[in-house]
Amino acid sequence: MIATDPVERVADFMVGHGFRRLPAPLVIDRMTFRFPAVLGGAEKSSDLILVADTVGIDNVDIVRQVEGVARALDIARSSNPLTTIIVGPRPGQIDLNAMKAVCRVLPVGTVTGDDGLRHLQNWLAVLTPLDQIDTDGVVADPIAALKERLGDLPDEIAALAELAANGESAIEKAVNSLLAEALEEAWENGE
Repeated sequence: MIATDPVERVADFMVGHGFRRLPAPLVIDRMTFRFPAVLGGAEKSSDLILVADTVGIDNVDIVRQVEGVARALDIARSSNPLTTIIVGPRPGQIDLNAMKAVCRVLPVGTVTGDDGLRHLQNWLAVLTPLDQIDTDGVVADPIAALKERLGDLPDEIAALAELAANGESAIEKAVNSLLAEALEEAWENGE
């Protein structure tokens, strides 16, 4: 079942990427903070993620709560990275800047409809782990594969593959030399 509430969609998305839902309300050093959802980092990550919904709540109250959490973490000498995900209408720049002063802020807007998941994937990619790269069929020696593909090219061009291990400047120098020789030869032949 796909959650229709934007906060629940965000929470479900994050839980699907290894984050864990923390109990509400959030309590830090005997101080209580109320957010629609709070998540803890994936695996060994110590991230603390607050999810706030701007629908029906004054942005100033959200800013006050976020600043309160940041201050409580400071008082508790916590090193947890703090992120706030904002769903609903985007707060004004003054409110966003106030929150950005104490944490990372990701305003995802409205996350309903069929595009909601793709929208979340784009906005929240910075928080989610990278997909594992499929190494099947990966060439073990890319220089050998390049030489094989260059096969029937003139030796001067194929020799450039040998220079790849020496870096970009070595290849650039060799290409410039080849061009200079070709231009000199064309000049001598009156072309």
